[in-house]
Amino acid sequence: MVDPITELAALANQMHELYRAYVDAGFTEAEALELIKHQITIAATNPPTSDT
Repeated sequence: MVDPITELAALANQMHELYRAYVDAGFTEAEALELIKHQITIAATNPPTSDT
């Protein structure tokens, strides 16, 4: 059986959960989005390295 949630959809869900956690912790919506934007930028510019 194929999982109905794609990897991209799962990642989007995790980002939304992170966003909600930031807002629930007291950050404004704009601040939460900015924090997530920075995390995505860092991940995109520093791909994980292989340990092999």
